[in-house]
This record gives sequence, C-alpha cells and structure tokens, in this order.
Amino acid sequence: MAVIYAEYIEHDRTLPIEIFQHVGRQSGWVSDVDVKVGNLGRAERIAPEPSVICLWRHPGMARMDQWEASFRTDEAQRSAAFQATRLAIHFRRGALYDEIIGGPPLGKGLHYVEFFVAGEDIADEQARDNFSKRAKQYPAGKLEFVLRRVGLLGPDPGGLAVWTFADYAAAEPIVRERHGGNPLRPVQAGLYYNFEDALI
Repeated sequence: MAVIYAEYIEHDRTLPIEIFQHVGRQSGWVSDVDVKVGNLGRAERIAPEPSVICLWRHPGMARMDQWEASFRTDEAQRSAAFQATRLAIHFRRGALYDEIIGGPPLGKGLHYVEFFVAGEDIADEQARDNFSKRAKQYPAGKLEFVLRRVGLLGPDPGGLAVWTFADYAAAEPIVRERHGGNPLRPVQAGLYYNFEDALI
C-alpha cells in the first residue's frame, strides 16, 4: 500500500503573493520514486485553512528516512530552490496517510475534498466499500482518492476523500448530501482547484 505525504500549506503574508504562486507549484522536486498526485488551492476560500494541500505518493515510511537524509546534506542546504521553498511557503503541518483508493495525479476540474471520520474500529475494506458505493451515486464526478491517516500522524478527523467535478453545478448534489449515521461521514469539506488554477 502506497503512503501519501500531505503538506498543509499557507502563504507567508510577509512575502509577495507572486513568489508564493511561483514556488508553491513545487516543481523543483524531481524524483523517480515520489509522485506529486495533487496540489490543491482553495476555490473562493470555500474550504478550511490552510489554503493549500499538496499530496505526494511514495513507497512507505522508509522513504521518509531518505528524505530526511537528503534534506540534511550540504548540497540541499546550499540549494537556492530548497531555501526559497522554505522561506516562501509556510508549512503548517505535514501528515501521513495510507492510500485506500488511489489513482493517477489529479487532472483539471473542481475538486471536492471531504475530511471524514475514520475510527480505529473501521477496517480499510469497509472504508473502500463505503466510498465505492457512494461514488455510484455521483456519475457526474469521479472519486479520485480515499486516504486514511497513518496512526495519529495527521489532523482530525483522520480521513480525506478527493472527488473531481466539472464545476460547481456538477458538484452540487454531493455538496448537499446528508450523511445521517454513516460511520465514515465527513465532518468538514472544501472546494479546490489545482494550485496553478486557484486564485490564491
């Protein structure tokens, strides 16, 4: 099972927005192992803070050791791109998630992100079945990812589901869904575009 490293990011207001818009694309990290599967910016501020979520897929926890070793090298410390990223981006929180449902990197569209409860008593298979059934109710959209935090290494409520729709009108049915007693119900949600298309 792949692991997703999530970066919860905010613009450092002491720096011009143009710098954040450039550096926030995070195009400087090149790897044969890691894949940026999503870099999302809030749509019209209709999402909780922080305003950007960047999702990276990698093989597992051992990869984090390799990242740490790489970031601590003299080469990294001298790298202008590395230092610019550290200065221009306010990394509010990092998190690790297991990829319960996954796919290719996110394409164009309006992304609806649900932050759902994922209690320890719920098996991954139950989460997968729950979201797969819900996906059939929304043929106008696509269920892209279902992520569940690794242990407690992520913010509450513990899970992320990412859906893609053409626009606000297409997303309206799922936005208005009532979740009743669903044990995997979202407790918060937001609307996002890909970072390059968002009005940050």
